Amino acid sequence: MGKKMAESGRKDHHQIFASVIILTKNGERYLRSLLDGLLAQNLAEQFEIILIDSGSTDGTLKIVADYPAVRLFEIQPDEFGHGKTRNLGSRLAGGEFLVYIPQDATPVGHDWLDTLLRPFENPSVAGVYARQIPRTDASAMEKFFLLDAYRPNPEIRSLAHGDEISLARCFFSTVSGAVRASMSSSHPFREDIIMSEDQAWASEVMRAGFSIAYEPRACVLHSHQYGVVEIFRRNFDSGYSIHQIFAGKTGIPLFHALKKLAKEAVFILHNGGGADLLRFLPYEIARHTGFLLGLRAEKLPVSVRKACGNLRYFWEQSPPVISK
Repeated sequence: MGKKMAESGRKDHHQIFASVIILTKNGERYLRSLLDGLLAQNLAEQFEIILIDSGSTDGTLKIVADYPAVRLFEIQPDEFGHGKTRNLGSRLAGGEFLVYIPQDATPVGHDWLDTLLRPFENPSVAGVYARQIPRTDASAMEKFFLLDAYRPNPEIRSLAHGDEISLARCFFSTVSGAVRASMSSSHPFREDIIMSEDQAWASEVMRAGFSIAYEPRACVLHSHQYGVVEIFRRNFDSGYSIHQIFAGKTGIPLFHALKKLAKEAVFILHNGGGADLLRFLPYEIARHTGFLLGLRAEKLPVSVRKACGNLRYFWEQSPPVISK
């Protein structure tokens, strides 16, 4: 790991209220708007920006050089892992709260950070995540997913005695998500799963008696433009991660899945264009097939897993752990 910038103007760790941690690789498209948005935040307390780059070959590092307030660290591409690199960021950070945001998200408004951190006034809250708003160029499928997953009402979720943990109950996102730094020490992100480290973290801290807050008044612009192959690969990785986290207890009732598909189809008819209508069925078939195959990835040959997923090196490591 080679640190590229001096920590000019950085104060003592104990004076830092929040550390914003960004992971980048070839993120030049939205990076400048992200950094400008961060530096424009109205937060009374001091916060720092930490950026960890894992081998950018575009203009990412040149953009970062224009922002001397950013603490830049570089790692090799094969050193990256979703949980591993976020844990590295937490060790480099000096803030009381750790805020994770990706290279392709843009804060909405000058009070995003202050609003995101406000639920921590409740001492039971271990993590807070924000609302994701699709960009104007997002597909109708992506818009439906984000509008359905990130609704306008705030909530605080916890587990009562005897409650069964589930994906819906422990949903959490490090696309604009914050955690207490003290929790990152006692409950670091899992490094043995390919993705969904945020869901795994939330399930762990909720089992430990803490709460997760959703704060929709803190918003970021964030959406993807995945093609059919990309959405298949991403959901293959997601399916396997969810299988690891929930020990195979991931059944989704067929009626619920079909009802949601019908709701999405109606949304696309009213909000999509001709291209969205043509892509809808192939896109959803790829998404669901990828996820279902991911849930059963352990039964597939390693060569097939490598072909289906995004991070081929993951399957060359020692066998991952399944939660109990």
